[in-house]
Amino acid sequence: MNLRSNPSTNTAHFPVPDGSEPEPNQFRLLIVDDQSANRLILSRLLNISGYLTFEAHDGQQALDFILSHPLDLVIMDLEMPNMDGLEATHQIRALRDPRLASLPILAASGNPQAQTQRQVLEAGANAFLTKPFAHPALLKTIASLLSPSPAPSSPTAPTSDRIPQSKSQSQSLKSPS
Repeated sequence: MNLRSNPSTNTAHFPVPDGSEPEPNQFRLLIVDDQSANRLILSRLLNISGYLTFEAHDGQQALDFILSHPLDLVIMDLEMPNMDGLEATHQIRALRDPRLASLPILAASGNPQAQTQRQVLEAGANAFLTKPFAHPALLKTIASLLSPSPAPSSPTAPTSDRIPQSKSQSQSLKSPS
C-alpha cells in the first residue's frame, strides 16, 4: 500500500507508522487524489497550516485507510481510477460504525458543474470545492467542517453547555503569513 503521512515538521513523505499519534489538537486529514502532484501540493499546504496529512491515490485505498486509522476529515477528489470519489463517498456513508460513516468529507473536483456538486452532496459529502481552490477558501471550509457544532439550545439549558471551539484548534487553522 502506498499510503503516506506527511508530518508538519517534515516535507518528505513517510510510511504511516502503526499506532502513531498526532500532536495534541492536531487534526488528521486524508487527501485522496490520483495525481501525486496534487496530493503533494495540498499536503504541504495543509502541513504548513498545522494539519497532519495522509495520502491515498484512489477511493478503495482511502476506504481501506479509513477503516484502520483514526481521521478527522477526508478531502476527496472525484475523478480517479479503480474507485472514484463519488463511489467512495457512498461507501463511507454506508459503513456500520457511525463515527466512520459521519466522517466529514470535502469533495474536490475540477468540474464546477452544478450537477456534479449536487451528485456528490447527495452521496453524502459535507462540502464541495472546485479545483484549483484558493488557500483561504480551502482553510475556511476545512475549519467549518472540523468545528464542533454548538449543542442545541433550549430555554432551560444554560449557554455554558455549548461546546466551544478550543483556542488550539483555531490556532492550528491559521494560514502561513
